[in-house]
Amino acid sequence: MPRTVSNVGYWTVAGSALAHNVTILSDAPVNQEITSLLWWVLVFSIVIFGVVAGALAYTIWKFRAQPGDDELPPQVHGNDRMEIVWTAIPLLIVMVLFVLTAQTLVKIKQPIKGALPIEATGWQFWWDFQYPNEGLRTAGELVIPVGQPVEVKITSGDVIHSFWPPSLTGKADAVPGENNYLRFMATKAGNYYGYCAELCGASHANMRFRIIALDREDYDRFIGAYRAYEAPPPATEQADRGRQLFNAQCAACHTVKGTPARGVIGPDLSLFGLRLTLGSGVWENTPENLKRWIHDSAAMKPGSRMPAFPQLTDADLEALSAYLYSLKLDGFDFAQLPRY
Repeated sequence: MPRTVSNVGYWTVAGSALAHNVTILSDAPVNQEITSLLWWVLVFSIVIFGVVAGALAYTIWKFRAQPGDDELPPQVHGNDRMEIVWTAIPLLIVMVLFVLTAQTLVKIKQPIKGALPIEATGWQFWWDFQYPNEGLRTAGELVIPVGQPVEVKITSGDVIHSFWPPSLTGKADAVPGENNYLRFMATKAGNYYGYCAELCGASHANMRFRIIALDREDYDRFIGAYRAYEAPPPATEQADRGRQLFNAQCAACHTVKGTPARGVIGPDLSLFGLRLTLGSGVWENTPENLKRWIHDSAAMKPGSRMPAFPQLTDADLEALSAYLYSLKLDGFDFAQLPRY
């Protein structure tokens, strides 16, 4: 498909963006602004390189030694006009880039009217996401609507982290006791990868997340379904056994909506069955990986603060898996979304 960018406004809705054929991977508004700035820098770099390399090549050729030249050539001791020119031109280029950079920073940092507020808190080594207006709490996978700006308030509960979804925007540090903000918008549905971009401990490289961008209709349906959601009663004896084990072993740290589990130390697991990954975006959410994670998470992710459960038998782990996978909203399958 063609790599084209429309001339729509900075925070255009997804429908308008698609109508104008915005088809590049980095078509999020923030990345469009940064890409435009990059083109200016690239053009100036090419021009400067060409002028300097050309002048050097010309000088070498023009003043090369000729046969029979036994004396020094005429010595030049300064040229005020040339020195002023080669000082003024770089100064002008720097000033132009300064103005363009300042304009870009203003555009991507200013608050956006109608933005969806989300709070992101970094922990060693996972991300906790809360939606103040929707009452939704998730971990590792952030669900947003296509075509609506998102304002993420970023902080940390322990050490310095950095929130970075490169296909959507730049990055912002998560600093304990401080709030930083990232504002961005997805223009097409998809599964966007995110990373911690600040060395934060033994599993820094394993501190990842996903941003699930849904079409507006699907997102509204998702939020409506969540608001009415209560954890379903176990459908099998195995799942019921898993629910009992969860309440005994896990409920002190984790929350499951509609149950007595109200722990806040660990991730909210109300919709665990919908998740594509576990361990904060690192491993595919499969029964085998889940059982290994419950048995000893630190063996899979060094520095994990989730305690090991070596006392649980294979049958116990199977039962817990059956219960956790039953925690989901019907009618959603995020695995079918394209990945960016």
